[in-house]
Amino acid sequence: MKKQAAKLMLLHPKALLQPQALPFSARVGLFYLVAVIAILVSVSFIDRPLAQLLHDSKQSDFGLTSVFKLLANTPLALEVLAGVLVLIGLLGRNNAFSHLVKPIVLVAISATVVRFGAKIISGRTWPETWVNNNPSWIEHGVEMFAPFSLSQSYHSFPSGHALFTFAFASLFWQYSPKLYWLWLTAMVSVFIGQLGQNYHYLGDLLAGAVLGVLISQLVSHYCLAPIAGTKNP
Repeated sequence: MKKQAAKLMLLHPKALLQPQALPFSARVGLFYLVAVIAILVSVSFIDRPLAQLLHDSKQSDFGLTSVFKLLANTPLALEVLAGVLVLIGLLGRNNAFSHLVKPIVLVAISATVVRFGAKIISGRTWPETWVNNNPSWIEHGVEMFAPFSLSQSYHSFPSGHALFTFAFASLFWQYSPKLYWLWLTAMVSVFIGQLGQNYHYLGDLLAGAVLGVLISQLVSHYCLAPIAGTKNP
């Protein structure tokens, strides 16, 4: 009985929605610095050989292609969840989910703007050829950055899937830390799925992940500042 009661408490909205914004601290700054270095190392030394290895391993993927495709679409599940939470928050006046509407909408808008802006600014080619004979490392031996390109053939960096996944997952993590295992699973899943299908370079995914976390951190601080102010006048 006690275990069942504990589970019910865990699933109660008031227990789930306990905002804990990621603080801007020296430790967090160090995390971003290490992440940027990891991106640069990946782009310079890891991305091309890893893409080739992943391409070659597709011939013996042991039937995991369907699993990779499913995991690659992780952001869709989080976007649906975000939409449902916004709908619940809008339909119910002052319910437990109403305060999630603003940060979710801001994250969605910010992530969309940053995604397209960063892709255009960087202009990186894709690891494989998908449409219109786009230049790629696997098919043409081409891996390059063409800044400010409007062509979809040069929109590999950063990964939009990773960006949206980490933006929503880290936001939900901050507002619902007790379900950290669920948000962490989503973050790992998008990496596995995207790499398994060779949709993106590792550097693309790392860059998308970092941008997503930063967006959610900025949004949560903006949204939680008034709450903190009312509690501590």
